[in-house]
Amino acid sequence: MSLIAAKTLLAEALQVDVSLIEDDLMLGGIDEWDSLAHMRLLTAIEEKLGVPLDAETAAGIESLADVARVLA
Repeated sequence: MSLIAAKTLLAEALQVDVSLIEDDLMLGGIDEWDSLAHMRLLTAIEEKLGVPLDAETAAGIESLADVARVLA
């Protein structure tokens, strides 16, 4: 999956415009990426993949790059 698709998914989970999602965005890098938004992100990733994330993978998602890696 492309970085653009990962940005779109992250923006939807954070409920922000995709223009706020920079390539180097990290967990907590913007106010909207709080614990509740992170749970929405994990749920969105699981829905996109069609399978639940294991605990190790879920714990490793801390950046846009991690989102793109998991979706790939």
